[in-house]
Amino acid sequence: RIPSPPDIVSFGSTIKAIANSGKSQENAVARAEALAKSVGHGNEVIYALRLKLLAKWGLGEEAERLLAKMKEEYGSGNLKNGPSVVHYTCVLNAWAKSDDENAVSRAEALFRSMTENNEIDLDLAAYHGMMLNYSLRGQVEKAETFLFDDIMATHKPNRNSFTMLIDAYARCSSKDVGEKAMKTLNKMRELHAAGNKELAPDDVTYASVIRCKMKNGKLSSIRDMTEFEKFLMMRELQIESWPFRHQESYLEASVVDRTK
Repeated sequence: RIPSPPDIVSFGSTIKAIANSGKSQENAVARAEALAKSVGHGNEVIYALRLKLLAKWGLGEEAERLLAKMKEEYGSGNLKNGPSVVHYTCVLNAWAKSDDENAVSRAEALFRSMTENNEIDLDLAAYHGMMLNYSLRGQVEKAETFLFDDIMATHKPNRNSFTMLIDAYARCSSKDVGEKAMKTLNKMRELHAAGNKELAPDDVTYASVIRCKMKNGKLSSIRDMTEFEKFLMMRELQIESWPFRHQESYLEASVVDRTK
């Protein structure tokens, strides 16, 4: 029996496997591109997986070019479906991890075009993609404005919405952000008590709050905290367990994977 030729779904699964294979950036991107070319014009699933791969490496320019190519293929009738909010959000995530000095402005321009496009229904993940650009760079004022004026005006925020703001405090240059982090945490608890069940803080949230409180220099580093210092911190935060589960790795909380 002659085996059936691989279909688009199997190629998409292979690209996903490449993304999780641990291969070098250049190797993984090249293999994904070669696989995509082997199925002709591909489809929206393959484009999404390729864009997620580029987002993983923070290749914003390459992601935006691939998005433009997808638009072109759709306009030419080679694709049944054009870019959706998922594809645009991948590009926002790619800019969030990019080291390009113009990454934030590029992400803002893209997000603005998304809001002006009536064919795109912006979900919370899309807003988180933009928020991530501010959070990972410690751009506190922009993160605050975006959360309270944009996200909360259009969507019901979840814990990731607020955790990204707290993470922005932890990454900014200011040392006096512990109070702001606590205020944000208390706001989460207030909204959760009022009925938003998606706002219950978790270990990532508490880890970000602790990093904020450590920035004032009054305590030793998290790695070197005594058991008594941890106890006092947990009592202040009203938590029963230490959120850094693996002390040796310092658990740098990742919000990159928490943009849903």
